[in-house]
Amino acid sequence: MKILTIFGIWVLILSGCTSAEYQKMQAERDQLLKNYEDLREEHSELKVKTGITDTLLGKWKFLNLEVEEGVAVEDVAKTRAALRALDLKNLTLEFFEEKDIYHYRGKNGATEIFGQFYVFIIRYGDEPFPFIRFLRRSGPEMSQLLFAVNPSSKSAGSSGFSSAQSVSTAKEISVSVTEDRLYLTMHGKMQLGPTGWVQSGGMHCYFGRVEE
Repeated sequence: MKILTIFGIWVLILSGCTSAEYQKMQAERDQLLKNYEDLREEHSELKVKTGITDTLLGKWKFLNLEVEEGVAVEDVAKTRAALRALDLKNLTLEFFEEKDIYHYRGKNGATEIFGQFYVFIIRYGDEPFPFIRFLRRSGPEMSQLLFAVNPSSKSAGSSGFSSAQSVSTAKEISVSVTEDRLYLTMHGKMQLGPTGWVQSGGMHCYFGRVEE
């Protein structure tokens, strides 16, 4: 009986050790998986940013400026956007790399702009959205040039395209680019709809690539 008792105690001790070791191994495994997922996500975002940046390089000519359809924006906003598009008809933008730094420059009549830029990702839920930030060195801000946004308040309400009662606009400009089209968009609020996150109240400025 005594032998059985001692044996039972050892079984319990070994069982406890095994359980503790298993939990430790499981925790280490979970941490490794989390680290892997974090690295994979970071790599994925880096791949997206690099792809957009590389495609962006080159010269682009302004094509049009439009207010997003189906949003609560006054009709006058579309009219003013059309008038703004006339002001931008001679605008060209160039994106280039120099000494591992990405630059932009543009010209529209007597107006010239120059600075640096970089692409970054903003996540809403699990969905990544690429944005571009312009670091002005000379000339007006990009948002001011393209969307007539008041430089002291990057807001659609101050731009004249829409009133304070309509959708509010984010401070950032999103970017989408293919081999022959570039879209720079100033969005309104992010809203969670039936099919996921959507950006409302967009003003889309798009360009065509200039082949050299």
